[in-house]
Amino acid sequence: MKRLLIICMLVVLGNGVFGQGIEFMDNEPWSKVLQRAKEQNRLIFMDCYTVWCGPCKGLAQDVFPQKQVGDFFNAHFVNVKYDMEKGDGKMLREKYKEYIIGFPTLLLLDGDGNVVHQMAGYQKAENLIAGMKAGMEGKSLPALQKKYEAGARDFETIRDYVAALNGAFKRENIPTIISEFIATTPMEKLKDKEIWNLVGKYITNPYSEAYQYVFKEIEKYQYRMDVNRYDLERQLADGMGRAVKEIIRVTTSTTDTDTLKMMAEKADILRGMLIQNTVKRFPMLLCKLRINDCRLAGDVEGMYSWIMFADGLNLLNYENDFRGDTYMYITERTKDKKVLNSILDVIGKQQEKEDQVKSDLVKQNYYDLIATLYTRLGQKDKAVDARKKYEQLEEEKKAAMRKLFGADKDEK
Repeated sequence: MKRLLIICMLVVLGNGVFGQGIEFMDNEPWSKVLQRAKEQNRLIFMDCYTVWCGPCKGLAQDVFPQKQVGDFFNAHFVNVKYDMEKGDGKMLREKYKEYIIGFPTLLLLDGDGNVVHQMAGYQKAENLIAGMKAGMEGKSLPALQKKYEAGARDFETIRDYVAALNGAFKRENIPTIISEFIATTPMEKLKDKEIWNLVGKYITNPYSEAYQYVFKEIEKYQYRMDVNRYDLERQLADGMGRAVKEIIRVTTSTTDTDTLKMMAEKADILRGMLIQNTVKRFPMLLCKLRINDCRLAGDVEGMYSWIMFADGLNLLNYENDFRGDTYMYITERTKDKKVLNSILDVIGKQQEKEDQVKSDLVKQNYYDLIATLYTRLGQKDKAVDARKKYEQLEEEKKAAMRKLFGADKDEK
């Protein structure tokens, strides 16, 4: 009896949360929907979905049935849903193709069928309610875009505009919008919690004043503002990593004096922050920059010293391409057999570990470097054998890739 009572309570509670969700008109004639919206003087909430769309099913099963969602949407809108691949849905997909960038797309329309607001993708209940409430209150994406283009740059406008762009999955212009806002904002304001919540995650450019300010004040962000130190360090390191990568990429592909001078100036800026070693991954990035400095100076011995130092501290464990390219560069230019044998020892042991990896897709292939080392050491037979192993492993990787994507079945 007691067990039955518990089950009944659970059913009641379940119905309370998921039994009073949005009441939809499902694939009804569009003319009928417009008529009802005008009669009730309400906006239309339209769920644009397809039967094969996973996030669409997630909304239908997990979000739309919730009581808080149903209470809000049933009180304010005429709620409709259309399969965009049949019936009136096909017509509406063509009519609103400017707004339907993917599925699900969630539109708010007036009684004449004009789009008032848009969102896209799977949305949590609170985000969906907040987004559509903003649309009702005039904070729609079209209205905010018009306001922004007219020159409005106050915090509230930028905040609401970014939120609307995020909700509509139109995010490509957000970094530029945020950068322009930061450029007119005193740096001290970046410690304002509300401003930080808006702009913080977009501060990733090491050359920017904002990045350098946050870098210097990182302790205050952690202890005074309760910002997650791990996330902030990862953000700063990712931005710094892209900047270091750009310097290496550009300087290895040009001999233009002006370009090299500009990259050297950029490297000086980065080095000034990297040597402070206050962020994880900075030692590794500094090491990469130092190795690149030596390469630009034609200092092969310096490159060797730095990479051996880095390997001794396991700094380049996840930098396989850079590590392999650096060892190859040194191998092709040094005549010192001690250096060549030392590299062969390091890379040989690394390749032995890689050979134990079961997946061909993630296994690193250093046999081309090993073949070059043997050639430079005058051991031609071993060089030929290493070259064969390199080619064999590359073929195994290609076969594994074809199998992963089913290309081998297509060939048959």
